Amino acid sequence: MIEGPIIAATDFSKAAEQAVAQAARLAAQRGVKLVLAHVIPPLITPTPLLDEIQVSQVTADLRREMRQAAEREMQRLRQIESALTEVETVIAEGEPTRELAALCQSQNAALLVVGAAGAGNIVEAVFGSVARKMVRRAPCSVLVVRPEEAD
Repeated sequence: MIEGPIIAATDFSKAAEQAVAQAARLAAQRGVKLVLAHVIPPLITPTPLLDEIQVSQVTADLRREMRQAAEREMQRLRQIESALTEVETVIAEGEPTRELAALCQSQNAALLVVGAAGAGNIVEAVFGSVARKMVRRAPCSVLVVRPEEAD
């Protein structure tokens, strides 16, 4: 029996929206809270040529804009899914797998739901998907939702 909340990780891609919908259905069926989680990844890391002060100045406005956009998207998802179950939203900043694992731990999550394919880019191709890493790293069970095929 699932007792803790179900966490749905989203990058606001189509695959993530399908994962969120599946997570909401599961949370409603089990009578548990749904936690919608989005992680804003690091934008630029300090190097010998760019010190931490320069990096923070360059990224401060961009981070603020990314957070505002994420808050708007989370509000939209919350309105859709709150008809089914209690919904909480969390926006974190950092390395996605580390932040999601910490959130699962702090929430005592019963399940983490992720999309099989997210926004994706060359970085994902080189370093691997968040879904694949979370299967190994999460302190709870992980459900990977495959995207539905278009008819």
